[in-house]
Amino acid sequence: MNSQLIVILAVAGLVLYAFVSAAIWASRYTKVGPNQVLIVSGRKNQLPDGTFAGFRIVKGGGTFVWPVIEKVDVLSLEVFTIEMPNSMVRTAKGGPVEADCVAQAKIKGDDASIVVAAEHFLGKSAADMKNIVRPILERQLRTTLDGLSFEEIDQKPDALADKVQAAASGDLGNMGLSMISFIIMDVRAV
Repeated sequence: MNSQLIVILAVAGLVLYAFVSAAIWASRYTKVGPNQVLIVSGRKNQLPDGTFAGFRIVKGGGTFVWPVIEKVDVLSLEVFTIEMPNSMVRTAKGGPVEADCVAQAKIKGDDASIVVAAEHFLGKSAADMKNIVRPILERQLRTTLDGLSFEEIDQKPDALADKVQAAASGDLGNMGLSMISFIIMDVRAV
């Protein structure tokens, strides 16, 4: 009778251990959708380019995050819209022009861009990201439209928007972003 009780207690202990282990594993397993990336930091990992970093990237799926050792953050790969109402530009004759513009950008999906974007945007809200990108777009808008007359700006806003998009793509690419679109919606003399 005594040996049967020991066997029963041992089996019950193993079952309890299995349930506790499964519960801990399930609570630390983190999933992410196809439009997000997990940045798991805390341990050294080899990046795809062969360098080592204190984090790893998990795209669209899930991973176990070690308790106490690792921390997980989510980086969105969704398109975000930056509205630029009443952007002021000087024309060739020195007169002010006001332009209403809308841009769409997103974090690129390749590993190198995600690493760069994580350095710039991890832990920042969508509003913070927009506030970082907006001055770059406004500067490129002023640079592109500077020296043109109001009539030139008003006649070909789509071609000028393409120039702004091309000019801003380099700066945004350095932050891991790609410009999806840039639209000059309205131009008016002030």
